[in-house]
Amino acid sequence: MLRIDCTCYNLLTEFLPRLRVKIKAARPSISKKFTNLAILDMSNLLSFIKTKQFFVHLGLALLSVFIVIFILIKYLSSYTEHGEFIEVPDFSEKRISELKGFIEDKGVNFLIIDSLYDPSKTPGIVIKQEPSPKSKVKHNRNIYLYVTSMVPPQIIMPKLMDRSERQAKLLILSYGLRIGKVTTKNSDCNGCVLEQLNKGQIIEPGQNIKKGSVIDLIVGTKDNYSNSVNDTLVQDVGKDTFDND
Repeated sequence: MLRIDCTCYNLLTEFLPRLRVKIKAARPSISKKFTNLAILDMSNLLSFIKTKQFFVHLGLALLSVFIVIFILIKYLSSYTEHGEFIEVPDFSEKRISELKGFIEDKGVNFLIIDSLYDPSKTPGIVIKQEPSPKSKVKHNRNIYLYVTSMVPPQIIMPKLMDRSERQAKLLILSYGLRIGKVTTKNSDCNGCVLEQLNKGQIIEPGQNIKKGSVIDLIVGTKDNYSNSVNDTLVQDVGKDTFDND
């Protein structure tokens, strides 16, 4: 076994130096061959570019690209309906129940995005739309609608007692409520709100009440104040009569 290993070692030591010498000797010739091949390929390419066949192939390639782009543009135009617009219809005053039938031949869709309370309007009708009527839009465009609320929203009843009649009325309006009857009642607090009522029932501050409800007021008044005002008016009238005489 040792002899075989020695023999292999001797063969390798003799073969490897010879192989290295041959590789070194072959390197210049290999490089020269690759250089010649590159020069040959470049010259062949330049020669091919000058031929009629090259221009035919180039023309066919450009034509193919143009046809593909043209077909793609046409397809996208037909898919997106490029350049085709329709006029937005007027949805104002339309009831919610009528909307589906209204848009059947209009080429648009609708989407209700908000409901607003307006006591002056009929509940459940369109009061605003986006885009506006007669605008130009694409086919099947969504029209966003605002409708009046079917049910008035609930609000918190403010405190009106101990305020003046004028302050109470301003507060009623600012809360979206309506001013009802104002009656007077003898009281030490002249001109102050004594009670606040809804449909004949006292409503306490902090209670829930529907927006737009009617609020009646009972305002205090002093008899002495009324008598003094009447006496002053009588005196003024008498004075004017005496002066005229």
